[in-house]
Amino acid sequence: MRKNAMYAGIAIAGAAAVLAAYSMFPGCAEEPQDGTHSGHVPIARESVEKTLMADDAAKREAQLLRQHRTEEQTSAVRLERKSLLLGGIAYGAGDAEVHASYGTPQETTSQKSMRYAGKDIVACRYEDGLLVETVDGTVRMVRVRSHNSIASGKGVRIGTPVEELRRVYGEPSMIYGKDYIYFFEEDPTVGFAFSITDDHVSEMRMGDLGL
Repeated sequence: MRKNAMYAGIAIAGAAAVLAAYSMFPGCAEEPQDGTHSGHVPIARESVEKTLMADDAAKREAQLLRQHRTEEQTSAVRLERKSLLLGGIAYGAGDAEVHASYGTPQETTSQKSMRYAGKDIVACRYEDGLLVETVDGTVRMVRVRSHNSIASGKGVRIGTPVEELRRVYGEPSMIYGKDYIYFFEEDPTVGFAFSITDDHVSEMRMGDLGL
């Protein structure tokens, strides 16, 4: 009899301990209402809201970027044929006109090019860093990369600030690396490429751009 009373006391004490543990840690005893066990960790509502807000902000930023690019493409300038002029040399001019303006070149080289169906590209180098390339006696490309008085048809020269370049020529058709490129309205492989270094024009190329 005394032994049974002892067992009962132990059982009552164990039950009291369990109840005390439940009262101290109520979250540990919660079970799903449908009676099934779940391995999912609950996510705080605040974390979900922050994630959704960040996602919305990223979408808005992407939309603004696409809109900005569309506006740039819409406002980009395409050059007329009369604008394809560098150092007084027009795209498509004859080499005789170049010699009349600049005299005999300091150096002349020639090489075959698959770009022009295997024809010779004749490169004539003049003073002041002027290079003129012709194919079949026709000017295909003019390049200037030294500080001098040589200017484009709109007055841009080596050393012109990029802000002035954009004011004179408008928004470029594309910016590739450090080159501001303006396409010819009849052929996007022809145009002007102005290389920019330290926010100033450091090189000018007019004609076939090799694009």
